[in-house]
Amino acid sequence: MTMNNETFTIRDNLFYLNGKEVFLNSGEIHYFRIKREYWDTHLAAAREAGLMAVSSYVPWDWHEPKEGVFDFDGSTIAERDLKGWLQKCREHGLKAIVKPGPYILAEYRGAGLPEWFLDKYEDDVRMSNRKGDKVSSEGVNLFHPIYLEKVTKWYDNIMPLISKSEVASGGPIIMMQICNEIGLFSWLAHQADYGDNVRERFIEWLSEKYSDIEELNGIWKTQYIQFSEIELPPDVITPYASKNDRARDFDWHYFWRKYYADYLKMLVKMARDRGISVPFYHNLPGWIFGHGYEFPVNITMYDELYGEKSDIIFGVDHIPEFMSHRNMHDDRIINDIAAAMQGNKPLFAAEFQSGSREYHVVTNPREMELFYKASIANGLKGWNYYMFSQGRNPVRKGYSGDTFYWFNPLTAEGERTSAFPLVQRMSKIINTCESLFVKSKRKADVCVLFYPPYYTSELERPENGASELTFVPAAIRRPAYFDGLLKVLQVLNIDYDMADLTKISHTDLQQYEQVWAFCTDEMDAREQQILIDYTSAGGKTMIFPNLPDREISQQPCTMIREAVKINPAGKEFIDSPLIVVLGLKDIKCANPQITYAEESLADDQIIARTLRGNVCGFTKQLGSGEIVHLGTWLGFDTEGHKPVYMALLNRMGGNLRVASASTDNITVRQRFSENGTALLFAGNYYNEEQEVSIKYTHPATGETLSLPYSGESINFPPLYAVLSPVCMKVTNVLTILHCTSDLLSVDKNENYLKITLYGDRDLMGELVLEGKITSAELDGIPVEPELKENRIILSYDHNHKKEILLSIKL
Repeated sequence: MTMNNETFTIRDNLFYLNGKEVFLNSGEIHYFRIKREYWDTHLAAAREAGLMAVSSYVPWDWHEPKEGVFDFDGSTIAERDLKGWLQKCREHGLKAIVKPGPYILAEYRGAGLPEWFLDKYEDDVRMSNRKGDKVSSEGVNLFHPIYLEKVTKWYDNIMPLISKSEVASGGPIIMMQICNEIGLFSWLAHQADYGDNVRERFIEWLSEKYSDIEELNGIWKTQYIQFSEIELPPDVITPYASKNDRARDFDWHYFWRKYYADYLKMLVKMARDRGISVPFYHNLPGWIFGHGYEFPVNITMYDELYGEKSDIIFGVDHIPEFMSHRNMHDDRIINDIAAAMQGNKPLFAAEFQSGSREYHVVTNPREMELFYKASIANGLKGWNYYMFSQGRNPVRKGYSGDTFYWFNPLTAEGERTSAFPLVQRMSKIINTCESLFVKSKRKADVCVLFYPPYYTSELERPENGASELTFVPAAIRRPAYFDGLLKVLQVLNIDYDMADLTKISHTDLQQYEQVWAFCTDEMDAREQQILIDYTSAGGKTMIFPNLPDREISQQPCTMIREAVKINPAGKEFIDSPLIVVLGLKDIKCANPQITYAEESLADDQIIARTLRGNVCGFTKQLGSGEIVHLGTWLGFDTEGHKPVYMALLNRMGGNLRVASASTDNITVRQRFSENGTALLFAGNYYNEEQEVSIKYTHPATGETLSLPYSGESINFPPLYAVLSPVCMKVTNVLTILHCTSDLLSVDKNENYLKITLYGDRDLMGELVLEGKITSAELDGIPVEPELKENRIILSYDHNHKKEILLSIKL
């Protein structure tokens, strides 16, 4: 297939191919892990699966097997023929995403750095701790002159090839990864690099942050005469010695955000100088054994590259392993935080689980289908199936031996597995509703704030009380916030947005009726003032479990306390603590409970008390709004927590749901586009069927509608999801109101409309239309429509793993 010169761009939070917004539907195939004679088989299958693009690393080690010897045409080994691979991508009508490192990771020994380079220079360039010992990690000193010299030569050779193969030059390449997951090494090792030049760069950064050495001494409580005397902070095994020691540690963390930004910006400039014009992206990792609670740590590590600070977009890695109620909330939280931090750039899953890296983690298409549909409902604008094809590692190159990945749509030899039909079906779903998927947005009156300093902790040292913190963010953020507040909101089907408190203003928040702030002892003055200003202007602000008393620099800052004219009276530590909240008794909570003097709340409402009867929660008027405060955290590990959260949400007001279910065991979400259409998601994360009736909102009229349309309950299969367009116009006179089936295609002419449907055999098929039809047939058999309120209801049974053709005579 020939391709004319094309364009691929990113703007306004969307991907554009030749000026048209698209869902970037890609799959990972490692040409160097596939025998060359199978390349055509894999690419033909990718095309048949409906993929727009294929992605692959371009290992530096693979293409420079000896120093100064480069092979991009297969002259030494056939699978090194990168030029041939890109040509075949073009011939098969597929776009290409390339990832030339320098680092690729990818379970490739040495993380993709050349073996000759590590043999010769590893002792010079490897990360080291404060004592000078080498760190057990594949990370190197990213600004070491030897490393940069060799990277420059690699880029000198690979970038011109990539540039000539871009879509603007008639080739297939639409996007390029710039290095890969560089913060991962410090995060996994819990160890910074203390190697050559780090101290000099740290001192330079500090001299730019602080006006003079006395300002720094005031924060750190040190006695340096000049910046050049500054020593690097202790290693991570050393406990904090004081609050000021913790303040220094935050500077150490923030420095590394600048360090990573400088490194990636340097690589971007090197690539641009060598002719690269396609968009760049970088990966954000963070799932741990099927959970994403530490993922935000990795997101914060690139804070100096988000928004207008760089033109790099950041793709999330989504590897949930198994889908169930235990991690049903993780992917949405990751998406929301990544979107809130990086700003107006499309949300892309750069590594999107399709198969498994570990042989003992056996994935199945049913769970993955639930995850894929939820990901669209959670705002993804594109994904890259990782892996679409299994691979066989070249000799002595595989981190895990011979085989790379299992349970993929294709085996390394190109044989199709049970995962292939799902990818093919998802492509059809995307093609049918692409514009709706990429343009629909959430509507919410509730906003949950994300405060990056609470996750700025990849190098955090042990707390032993010296910092004088009541609540250590790293110790409570998972149960109180990630698996607590954020999970229960999803279980309760509350519509909420997330915002980065460090990047918004109080006027940005005024679109919301209520704002929730997970808040410990530390919060900077700017962010405290935002909460004060939002509330004073009429907002309702929930703050838990503390009202801050200091900034991140550990300098005193009690602006919120002063605004509401209150200070804590004490703390309670109780075995198996319980509280009363808004009349709800015996509610499990955590230690400690911050208590307040009752006489200081004479004109305010007390909402929570401890077992000893002391006040630990209240509401206070602030300007035209209200502060709601709970001096402890609840988490979400008992059924009794749900009514407490609901009582607080209801008290603070606003429209909490645009879609709902008759049982909390079904997750529902609705997104809206500007043209009067909407997207409805309903998912069952339990491994048993549920009886449910679903309510949603008509996007044009605001009418509350039911699925099924009768309002009766239907049987919803286990580990399954419905992703339905709402009010999608299919002809000038006919609109799909909702459908319980996957819409795989919609074809029409003057007289007929043909819709290909697919669904679970245990789920009732229902397609509701607005407009007029003459007759309808399912697989050639006439079906009698039911008319209700000027709407046409077609009911049917789904076939087992087989498509249905609905023919409608107009």
